[in-house]
Amino acid sequence: MPDNRHRGRWQESPWFAWWYFAISAGFFLLAIYYCLRGGRPLLIALRCVIAVAFAALGYLQRQAGRADKRRRRP
Repeated sequence: MPDNRHRGRWQESPWFAWWYFAISAGFFLLAIYYCLRGGRPLLIALRCVIAVAFAALGYLQRQAGRADKRRRRP
């Protein structure tokens, strides 16, 4: 079982996952904006990849928080 003693309180907060989701939404909205404005396709695709990566981080952070809660139950 991994040792999670090095994790700070900020990483245990459920809001930390939503922080990643908010960043993901921002990059996705930027991609839409530049798509509508006729931006370069490579940069639009890069913004979409970054948005998906931050969404994945948010999902993994949320799952880790749920696993911590289950592990703490008596």
